[in-house]
This record gives sequence, structure tokens and C-alpha cells, in this order.
Amino acid sequence: MASAHCVLISALLLCASAATIKKNVFALWNLEEMARCALNHTALEYNNYGCWCGVGGSGTPVDDIDDCCMHHDKCYDAAVDDGDCFDVEIEYVDGYSWSCDNHVPVCSQDAGQSKCQKALCKCDHDVVTCWAKFPAPTVKPSCKKRMALNFHY
Repeated sequence: MASAHCVLISALLLCASAATIKKNVFALWNLEEMARCALNHTALEYNNYGCWCGVGGSGTPVDDIDDCCMHHDKCYDAAVDDGDCFDVEIEYVDGYSWSCDNHVPVCSQDAGQSKCQKALCKCDHDVVTCWAKFPAPTVKPSCKKRMALNFHY
């Protein structure tokens, strides 16, 4: 009887883990799918573009596309600062609902969406809309960070 309970509990935990993994993977691809909807190309084309596109970000944007990415990063930060999201990392695990209507991403207004989900959807929507103003990048300019000079006396 005890082994039957162990098997049942293990099966329930496995199902719960699989559901969580599916949601997390979906959350990671929201921006990717939004880009495909609006731009007909992948958001990965912007990864490591300039100073702000990709993980992290700092400095002066190298151009308008990089400026879109800077605003996107700051939008995520504002979602945390405003209390809509608990932590910046939630952007990677909190999936949200949206639809693609004739190549236009539309964030769900479903009452079941949390403030965080709505904020993240708006951030992703806004960066894709911003990117749509420019041709798809064919080269990725690098960030021209100033080198700090350390003087030792």
C-alpha cells in the first residue's frame, strides 16, 4: 500500500513538473512568437545587437533598433519597480496570453492575467512594434563602451 502511495505521489509530482516546464518554456518564447507574428522573422536576430539587445544592457544605444531594446529592458525594470512583478527574473517564467491578429500582436485583456503578465506582454508588444519601424538587421553592431582608465599613483 505504501509503495502504491509513493507511485501515485511520484506520478503527480511528475505531471506538476511537466506542466511547470511547459509554462516556463512558453514564457521564454512569448517575445519570439510575437516577433514572428509582427515581423515575419525571429527575435533572435536582435540578440547581441548593440549595447541593449540580449541579456543585460548598458551604455548609449548604438542606433534606433538598440534604443528599442533599451526601452524594452527599462520596461521590464519598471514592471518590477512599480510592483507589478516580483522580480526581473519573472519575465522568463511568467507566461502571458496574447494573440496574433493579421500580423499584429494583441495582449489579452483577460481578467485572469496578473498585473505582471499584462505588463510583460505590453513590454514585448512595444519592442516588437518598435522593431517593426526598421528593416531586419543584417549586421549586429557592437557596443562601443568607453574604456575606464585606471591611474595608479
